[in-house]
Amino acid sequence: MRSIITEILAGNSDAFRVIVTDNREELLRVAWHFVHDWEEAKDITQETFIRCYRSLNKYDPDQPFRPWLYKIHLNGCRSAASRWWRRLGRERRVKEDDAVVQESQPENDYSNIRTAIERLSKHQKAAFIMIAIEEHSTADAACELGVAESTLRVHLARAREKLRRELKGRFEVEG
Repeated sequence: MRSIITEILAGNSDAFRVIVTDNREELLRVAWHFVHDWEEAKDITQETFIRCYRSLNKYDPDQPFRPWLYKIHLNGCRSAASRWWRRLGRERRVKEDDAVVQESQPENDYSNIRTAIERLSKHQKAAFIMIAIEEHSTADAACELGVAESTLRVHLARAREKLRRELKGRFEVEG
């Protein structure tokens, strides 16, 4: 990665395609888990690459590249998710004012799970998405998030416990 970044900083902007190609799909999936909208996830991911490109001169080549890239990406995801949930809340309030919302059980279950994940702290949410949803190893996720593995395991355990408490009884099979 060091040689690619050196090429980019020397003026070979085409070399940046390697970074995009190697990371686009994974960053896109992570963004989707934050905003639940593919177009918005694409915009977030594109903005991540733009910020990465513009900030490459600030990158310390003695440090791993992926955690640095993920830090940029997760900050963008969190900001976009916050805007997305505020907009959703406004839309829901308008609908509730106009009429009683009748949701089917599957949509309501999905909504409950998404809402519960959104209520996690930013560290718990990132840990949960990276490990439980995107299935990264603890070591890889810790590196990408720039935290110790033990810290990541604590965030994940707390996230799972909070989700269990919040969703308790909603998905138990009757009979």
